[in-house]
Amino acid sequence: MRAHPAPDPRPLGLDEAIRLLESGQGQDISVDLGEGRLARADSARGSEGLLQRLRGHKMMLALASGAADLSRFSIAPRSLTIAPGVQEILDAATQRD
Repeated sequence: MRAHPAPDPRPLGLDEAIRLLESGQGQDISVDLGEGRLARADSARGSEGLLQRLRGHKMMLALASGAADLSRFSIAPRSLTIAPGVQEILDAATQRD
């Protein structure tokens, strides 16, 4: 039987978790997403999948708060494939009232 160290019981904040994952030190972490929600690297993509989910979550928070300005965001046609649900979010974020 192999013994594995217990994961840190204290959930990390979003920015701290992203920093640790980007530096390759984010094994067995849990991340506080607010309102009682936690994220962990428990999918098939492991830590890399968690890092991408956290980056996406951070972007969604920025979009929701108005801190992200996508009005200057442009890409060459057909240079990037975006899932339809993500495209819908980006389109809504770039619309001005």
